[in-house]
Amino acid sequence: MPAFTVAVAGGTGGIGRALVNGLVQQGKHKVLILSRKSSTLEVDSASISTIATDYTSIPSMISTLQEHKIDVVISALILSSPENSQAQLNLITAATQSGTVTSFLPSEYGIHYTPETLSFHPAARYWLDAAAALRASALRFTRVVFGWTLDHYGIPRVHSYMKPFKYVLDFDARRAAVPGDGTQKVSFLHTTDLARYVAALLEDEGEWPEVSAFVGGVASWGEFVRIAERVTGAKWDVTYDSVEVLEKGEATMLPQPPGAPTEEDYPGMREMVSEFGLMAVRGVLDVSDAGIRNGAFPHIKPMSVEEVVEKAWGRDAGA
Repeated sequence: MPAFTVAVAGGTGGIGRALVNGLVQQGKHKVLILSRKSSTLEVDSASISTIATDYTSIPSMISTLQEHKIDVVISALILSSPENSQAQLNLITAATQSGTVTSFLPSEYGIHYTPETLSFHPAARYWLDAAAALRASALRFTRVVFGWTLDHYGIPRVHSYMKPFKYVLDFDARRAAVPGDGTQKVSFLHTTDLARYVAALLEDEGEWPEVSAFVGGVASWGEFVRIAERVTGAKWDVTYDSVEVLEKGEATMLPQPPGAPTEEDYPGMREMVSEFGLMAVRGVLDVSDAGIRNGAFPHIKPMSVEEVVEKAWGRDAGA
């Protein structure tokens, strides 16, 4: 297969850094990073150029994509505001008009957003707008989804570029705050494996489906708690947030470790966590219905929930 020049937008963030690292380890493509500031990032003994990008200027981005002969754009922009959503839409427009870009992966890396999601998560519009823009383009694209990030249950003992964030399970306190009754399934994937799947997608020269779902495992939060209790050898303090509590935006907030996102980073964090809980209760955190594509890349063996928990919190953790 041909080698590509790949630009990762937002490649200095948690998921973006994992994607860059995965592509560098693959060793087949030239990798660049699009960021608001220019710099050089050291990844796996390789120096990756970070190109200053003005996401408000489509002509400027077209020029950048053309100058560097970008074939593939992978977006890892954090869609946390209308401005960030527009930045990605501008990037899609620039890629469409560049004449060099043939493939585009939008920033998804979570649940499978559908119009139904809007009823309880209005920000879903950011992802739906990007998908609509890509459908209207001639670019080859796929929306990579996996459910919920497995990294947060291995940090700091399982390597991750993600910021720490305690959600549902607090391994330090042996405590869990479960949304609903904890029976609805959730799918999980570690970003290290996400990066391997994204790199493998570039090997696939055929048509991509609109949605590519990859998982390391599927378990309910209740099952996850039982795995945690077995691995830690302790009975956990488990509480449950009812649907009514979640709908009021009053989800239980676990104490966060140093380096975790704060209310200052994400105003309305408790409401956001409540929305995550509603997604879990309504089955949205399980992407199985999107058609899991692990089988298309059988050489990749993703870490399971049990593997991450054992590695981070088992008897031999840190050995």
